[in-house]
Amino acid sequence: MNITVNSIIEELTNRGYIVSEQTCIKNGIEKKGVSVKKSEEDRIAPTLYLEEVVEDAEERNMTLSEVVDSLENLVSREFSFDVDKLFSADYLAEHIRIGVQREGTEELIKKTSEFEGIEEYLYIADTNNGESFSIKLKPRMAEQAGLTEEYLFEVAERNNHEEFTAQPLMNLIAQMMGTDSFGSDGEVAPMYVLSNKSNIKGASAMLDKKGIAELADRIGVHEFVLLPSSIHECILVPKTSEVDMKMFENMVKEVNATTVDPLERLVDRAYLLTA
Repeated sequence: MNITVNSIIEELTNRGYIVSEQTCIKNGIEKKGVSVKKSEEDRIAPTLYLEEVVEDAEERNMTLSEVVDSLENLVSREFSFDVDKLFSADYLAEHIRIGVQREGTEELIKKTSEFEGIEEYLYIADTNNGESFSIKLKPRMAEQAGLTEEYLFEVAERNNHEEFTAQPLMNLIAQMMGTDSFGSDGEVAPMYVLSNKSNIKGASAMLDKKGIAELADRIGVHEFVLLPSSIHECILVPKTSEVDMKMFENMVKEVNATTVDPLERLVDRAYLLTA
């Protein structure tokens, strides 16, 4: 029997789960999903993207029962996070961060960035039972916590800076290969990877003027070309001579089209930046 989205929903319902359709926007892309609850009292429910589940099941020759067993295992996992924290001023101030994504219509606390086509938004970053998670901040959450959007962006900017990282690209490659760094501190590298300590949603490092200025002072170069690599990191190229911006934009476009997941792409652009 062919596995379909409807057959998965029907089987989950037969097993006593409450399934409802959800339309989510991820980085400007609309996705159809379903939320699955064990009971009406559940305040947190995972969103499942069943079209992707069906594709994976077909590739792995899974039966409907095997597919729903795996989803049931996911849904049944205990998530002991205290949802009331999301409306606590102290909790938000500690865990609020700024992310960047393509400009879109998603209802969030957000604003236009200085980089055309890219918007800034607020999200909560935390761990639960040793696993990282993030939640995009909705206006009502800030209202219930009694905090203004302006205050939250100020706090998030400070939190982001504490986690700012800028490493020569070749040093990162060396680390992945298990060897020593290729360059020394203060030496101008061809490219720097900007991100955060977790390397998750770290492309917002492009907004950290203080962090970039510190890098500029360290290497003695204050003009750069910024390449938005993905929502997780961006590339900073020291501008030591005239540059061909069209060439850089073509480079970003090619990498986006061949390497970066559509849900993690920013824009097919390159930007000049002065620190």
